[in-house]
Order: sequence, then C-alpha cells, then structure tokens
Amino acid sequence: MLVVIFAAEGAEASALRQHLGLNQLLDGPWSIHQGEVGRYGVVLIETGVGKAAAAAAVAYAKLRFNPAQSFWVGVAGGLNPSLKPLDLVVAQDAVQYDVDITAFGRMPGELATGERFIPADPVLTSRVLRAVLSMGLPVLLGRIGSADRFLADQAQAEEVRRVFGADAVEMEGAAALWTARRMGVPMALLRAITDFADSGSAGGFEAFLRSAAERLAGVMQRVLSE
Repeated sequence: MLVVIFAAEGAEASALRQHLGLNQLLDGPWSIHQGEVGRYGVVLIETGVGKAAAAAAVAYAKLRFNPAQSFWVGVAGGLNPSLKPLDLVVAQDAVQYDVDITAFGRMPGELATGERFIPADPVLTSRVLRAVLSMGLPVLLGRIGSADRFLADQAQAEEVRRVFGADAVEMEGAAALWTARRMGVPMALLRAITDFADSGSAGGFEAFLRSAAERLAGVMQRVLSE
C-alpha cells in the first residue's frame, strides 16, 4: 500500500526522511524521497509554503503515485489558549480564512464551490489521533485555519478564533484537504504548535521547527508501524 506524506518546510522533510529511513531520491518538480516503513511504501514530498504549492503538490501526487492514503504534517501557530508549544493538533477540518466573497452572499471563508469547513478523512484522522494518544503526547482534535498570509497580530488572531473557531493557523492545510477531497485522495492533517499566532516573533522559529519536526516524525513512524 502506497502512502504519501507532504511537508512544506525543509526541516520537517529532513526529520521525516531521517526517522522513516526514506533514502531513495526521486526525480520530480519537488524534492521527493521514497522508502518502505513496515508494510507501507512511503513517498515524501517537500512541497514549499502556501496554498498554491499545497494544491499543486497534492494534484501531482495523485496523478503520479495515486496513493491509497496521505498525510500532511507541519507546524502551526496556536489560537486556542489551551495549547502549548509542541502540542499537537489533529485536524477534524480546516477553513481557508482569507477567502472573502461575502459581498456575493457567501459566509466568511466559504469557497466558490460552496464548501467552508473542509473535513479531513475520518478514518485516517482517527488513526493519527490513536497513535498520538498511545505515545502519551498532548493532542487536540480541532480545526485548522489556513491563509497565505500568516497571522502576527493579536486582534486578527482573536478574530479568526471568534469567527471560525480555529484552534491553530498555518498556510497550506485547507488547500491541501480541499484538493485531496476533490481528487479522491484520503488525507489526514497533523500540526505541531510552534508558538502563538499573535506573537509576531520569529527569533526562535528554527529551533521550534526542528523540535516540532522531530515530534511529527515520531508520530508518523508510530502511525505507519500499526
């Protein structure tokens, strides 16, 4: 069974390659690595940041690999005050919060297709959640807010939390889930909290990113070892 894992950042992809032993490099428009974990053939695609990159990578993976399962892993800024750095959020759904066609009678975040809160695959979501809980790590089943522009303002962060009920924000999840759903690729979305979205500070981001990536890689190793 073939599984595709997507990661936007190079540090995330590097940690996943090392932990999962994905040593074979494939040709393609992105950095792509391949290997086997347990009974799964695994392909890792480093996509780059943003919704356009996310949608293109998911479509490419469908056409080239036609995976039975897929997982998007990465980091997010916290909105839910109960979350702490390195806590995990398994997405029940995601919303593209920077979409605004309310002038045409749409709800905030509603896409032209009529979708607003885009669900992750429930079977894969349960599987990831079960793996995280078995590891004893702090985790929340929640909602991800996505936009190309990352929040760094307290008032905006509070507004996204109030309007959409989002627990964390990032830049790819909603587009990835939307494309995966439209193309028939089951997908789960897993995020590690690096800091809070309204902190406006990138000083410790690289250190946070490495720690978060190692935690995410450990979870994926557990998921694929089931």
